[in-house]
Amino acid sequence: MKLAFLGAGNMAGAMIQSILAADVLKGDEILLVNARNPAHGKETAARLGITAAEPAALRTADAIVFAMKPQDFSAAAAMYRSYLENQLVLSIMAGISFKKLEKELGALPFIRVMPNMGVSVRRGVTGYAIGARVTQRQAEFAHALLAAGGMAIRLEHEGEISKVIGVAGSSPAYFCLMLEALAGAAVRDGMEPEAAAAFARETFIGTAEILKAEPVSPETLRARISSKKGTTEAAVEAMLGAGFEIAVTAGYIRAVQKSDVMTAAFDAE
Repeated sequence: MKLAFLGAGNMAGAMIQSILAADVLKGDEILLVNARNPAHGKETAARLGITAAEPAALRTADAIVFAMKPQDFSAAAAMYRSYLENQLVLSIMAGISFKKLEKELGALPFIRVMPNMGVSVRRGVTGYAIGARVTQRQAEFAHALLAAGGMAIRLEHEGEISKVIGVAGSSPAYFCLMLEALAGAAVRDGMEPEAAAAFARETFIGTAEILKAEPVSPETLRARISSKKGTTEAAVEAMLGAGFEIAVTAGYIRAVQKSDVMTAAFDAE
């Protein structure tokens, strides 16, 4: 099987690295096509250990990943659509619906994919929705590609993509914000910045490992840690009282709304 990427930003690069690390495909089975800037495409392909190719090589690919910024999709579609026949098209572009994909590229087998940056260390989680024309063989190939980066979850319908963005696609930034705030509080209380960052980061990683290994729900683990009338219980009460849950929910809702607004705008073009 041969896979082609159109665009190689951070997320596409992370996906390529995970596919190679999992030995799903070899470097000569992954093409990178960049018709706008061939020199940059060659440089990026060499760095990732894959093959730079001309647009005509798309005809030899079994699947093509559209990985450019969503606002660049229409121009890219006009540039590449003549090379598409019945290849599987995977889109990692937020806001680009099946409707928009078909409008710009024609009636092809489409899969919408929403990974997160954990893919870069093969600990990501990716949600994907499958279009009507995708065959069983194509679906299995796509799942193997996406599972190389961690956990891959098939969604019931396309509308869940926005929810995946809210809970997983954008959420690494939420966790980073939490770590920034926690370490910052310790620094303001007199702790050295490097030590504060290490304590916050390693505690977060350790907690995630416990949740993965046991497995146990976050609620159960929190209750286990929170001794009656102890420091943890007091801290959690203070956070909830200051609106922690409200703030997290607001962030999730805003991410989902932004995705839906983007989708509506691109569909209307």
